[in-house]
Amino acid sequence: MPVPILCHVCRSGRYQPESPGTYRCRSCGSPATESTFPVESDERLVVPREYSRSSPVPHGHQVITPDRRCYAPHPGASLILALRVNRTPPVFRQAEDVGTAEDLLSVLDADERGPWVLSPAQLGVLTQAMDVRNALLPSASRQYPDFDAEIRAARTRSRHPRAT
Repeated sequence: MPVPILCHVCRSGRYQPESPGTYRCRSCGSPATESTFPVESDERLVVPREYSRSSPVPHGHQVITPDRRCYAPHPGASLILALRVNRTPPVFRQAEDVGTAEDLLSVLDADERGPWVLSPAQLGVLTQAMDVRNALLPSASRQYPDFDAEIRAARTRSRHPRAT
């Protein structure tokens, strides 16, 4: 789960982007640069519009950063449809995939802004759900093709993580 980065000076304000690579505390106005933030080797700096956060990224997990609010409902609709038609024929290969899909749906419902740190299993059920939705509703694949491609690329990366 992403964690806000607190100001190094006042210890209570959060940083917000000021310009590329430059940030300013919302409370005391203290400036900082990207190199100032203590980001560990298993974390990635994520900068949504409102404030900077560090996000732990476990091995094999991938970060999906939506840049539109409509993106969370888009994969969510794929998951809903796949769960609805899962009984005949089975969409998900393993029984635990249904639970993973339901959990991922609740994550997307709770957080429409992201960024989302998704496990390989979550990316797997999401791409399966996208395949089902695209087969049943071909127009869905044309809604956000760049975002769909980003999810598929993340799935590929999660299956072949780089050795560190």
